[in-house]
Amino acid sequence: MISRKPFLIALTLVAIAAFSALFHHLNQSPSPPVNQGKNPIQPRNPPGKPEGTSSLPASESLAQEAKQQQLALWSKNASAGLALSLKNLIADLPLSTEETAAVKQIFARRDAELTSLLTTMLSGNATNDSQLFTKICALLRNKGLREDLAGVLSPQNLATFDSNEASRQHQSIEARAYRDMADINSVVLLSDSQKQQALAALIKHAPSKIEQEADTRAFLTLHYGQSLTDVDPASIRGLTNLANQLTSNPHATLDIDSPQFRQSSAATKADRIARDLSTLQIILDENQLARYREHLESEPAW
Repeated sequence: MISRKPFLIALTLVAIAAFSALFHHLNQSPSPPVNQGKNPIQPRNPPGKPEGTSSLPASESLAQEAKQQQLALWSKNASAGLALSLKNLIADLPLSTEETAAVKQIFARRDAELTSLLTTMLSGNATNDSQLFTKICALLRNKGLREDLAGVLSPQNLATFDSNEASRQHQSIEARAYRDMADINSVVLLSDSQKQQALAALIKHAPSKIEQEADTRAFLTLHYGQSLTDVDPASIRGLTNLANQLTSNPHATLDIDSPQFRQSSAATKADRIARDLSTLQIILDENQLARYREHLESEPAW
C-alpha cells in the first residue's frame, strides 16, 4: 500500500503557503469596505460607472475574484462541518419536535456567524487577525455549543450530550496515545512492559497535544472539508506552527520563508523533542532514547 504521508505533507504545504500568502496580502493591501449583500467582497462601482464594470485594475479585480472564490469554498466546507455535527446530534439524542427546531436554529445562527467572520477575514478589514482566527476556529470546533444547547435541551438530553462528548474525548485521547506509541515502536522495539508504561504516559499527555493541534485541524477543514481531519501530527506541524505564531503574536511575520518563522519552528521543534523524550525518560533505555532522539531530530523543523 502506498503511504498517504507524502501526499498529506504536500497538501499541508499548500495550505501553509495559502494561509501565509492570504495574511500577507491582507496585511499589505486590505480590501475596500465590505458590502454585506449578496456578494460581500465585490467592490462597489463609483458614481458614473456602468453596472457590471469594475473600477479596480485587472490585478486587483483578479484578487477580488480569488477572495470571493475562497470565501465560497470556506463557507461551503464550514457549513458542511456544522451540518454534520447537527446531523450527529439529532441522531444521538431523542429530541422533541420543539428541541429539534431550536437546535437547528442554534446551528443556523452559528453558521451565519461563521460566514460573517470568514467574510471579515478575507476582506482584510479585521482589527485583530489573532482574535478573528481564534473565533473562527472556535466555531469550527463547536466551542460554546454546550452553553447554547443548555437553554433548549431537557436535563436528560443535556446529560446524554455531555456523556457522548466525554466518550468522544476519551476515544480521541486513546487514539492519539496509540498513534504516538506506534510511532515510537516503529523506531525502537518496545517490550510488552514498555508498551504498557508508554501507553499510560502517552494517554496522560495526549489531551494537551490534541488541544495544541485542534485549531490547525479545524482550519484544514476549510481547505479540504472533513476528509482530512485525522491527518497525522507530523503532516500538520508546519501549519500548527504558523497558527500558533498568529494566535500568540498578531504582529508576527507570517511567511514560511522568513528567518522569524524558521527560528520559531526550530525552537518549537527543540521544545517538542525535549517534552517527548522527558515523557519516555524512565521507560526507554539509553540506547532506545538515543535512537528515538535521532528519529525526532531527523524530522522537518516545520
